[in-house]
Amino acid sequence: MKERLVTLGLAAGALLLSYALFFPKPAAESQAPPRPMSRESGPAGYQGAWRWLAGERVPLTAWHERFDRLRSDPSLKPTGNLLLTTMPHELPVHPDEATQLDAWISRGNTLVVAAALDDTPAWALSGGGRLVKDVGRLTRLNFEVGDPAAEKDGKKDGNKNGEKADPARALQSVLNRLTRPREIVVTPRGDHPLMQGVHSLRAISDFPASRWHAAPMDASGILQVADLDGGGGAIWIKRQGEGQIVTLAVAGLFSNHDIGTADNGKFLSNLVAWSLKDGGVFIFDDAHQGWVSYYDAKAFYADPRLHRTVAWLVLLWLVFVLGVQRLRAHVNSWRPADVTALVRTSGDFFASALTPAAAANRMLANFFNSIRRRLGAAEDGTPTWEWLSSQATVSLNEVTELRELHRQVQHGRRFDLPRLQNLLSSLQGKIT
Repeated sequence: MKERLVTLGLAAGALLLSYALFFPKPAAESQAPPRPMSRESGPAGYQGAWRWLAGERVPLTAWHERFDRLRSDPSLKPTGNLLLTTMPHELPVHPDEATQLDAWISRGNTLVVAAALDDTPAWALSGGGRLVKDVGRLTRLNFEVGDPAAEKDGKKDGNKNGEKADPARALQSVLNRLTRPREIVVTPRGDHPLMQGVHSLRAISDFPASRWHAAPMDASGILQVADLDGGGGAIWIKRQGEGQIVTLAVAGLFSNHDIGTADNGKFLSNLVAWSLKDGGVFIFDDAHQGWVSYYDAKAFYADPRLHRTVAWLVLLWLVFVLGVQRLRAHVNSWRPADVTALVRTSGDFFASALTPAAAANRMLANFFNSIRRRLGAAEDGTPTWEWLSSQATVSLNEVTELRELHRQVQHGRRFDLPRLQNLLSSLQGKIT
């Protein structure tokens, strides 16, 4: 039982270590507000606009791919399409996507960017840090902060008699402005087809927002067709090649919550009539709000089905390790080898790998090199017959026999290898 508990603990530790080192950690699930997507029925979604446009037989599609697929999609005509994207995005736009999108617009299509610049919906809080930069890249506009609405409200809350305001009341006023939803009012400016029959546009901002002024990044001009109540632009149009970019500084004009407010629906109708050409399609960008058809690693690791599958596999593995597999005691299988058997095995190996002549040459070279090492001569295997014959411990017959065996080996003649081995061993013992 003790061995099984130890095995269980080690297995659990190995699993935890593998998870900590190799598996990406999905972000903790939170009650995040629904994002603006075509089939989303929440306040920020576009389901209301989708159903209304579908009822008017406007060609629609929900886009679940990157922008670089717009030019190659066979279901879309090259020109006359309208793409609505809402920012900030959940999935950022890659640089190559933005380049392909520019080319798609220049061919004769319309991009509508509904950016949460002058309003701050609850869903937009997570991506607000990169919003201005991302909007500027897609619209080719530079945005600078104008006079915030909070400053205007602060002037209204000031003491008209010049008396010092109560700190508690001032703090309460600030807190009210930060937590109270604000109504954003947009009014037309001048005469433009987008503003025909439009008297005002309205949207609700969950939190306060700054006011922005737009300027083009290049030499081309922009047309400001609507203003915010209290100052600042709200809707800009910029030509790009054969197409155009319409920038809305309010993200929620077409949302389920605000589409029926004021003249928002009329503005959407004008936008469709002005932008769509024969065969063009109204495209809702769902991909950059997180609804994609391609592989998304974050979505894969956050999928609860993956976690359930891994949990079942781990459970089955633990059952196998602890229940099915028999635990055996450690057995020492090492046995000391017999010296004679080791020598015999080594000899058989060398005998199968070396020819007798090669073995004899090596044995003779080693023997004579051992003598030359004692004499301080070069160890090149050259025979030392004179020195060997001068040794009193070595008989003349042994030297003569060794000379004959050496001659047979050098001329490739048959010789007795065991006799050579025995003779060298005997001589080595006598001269040592």
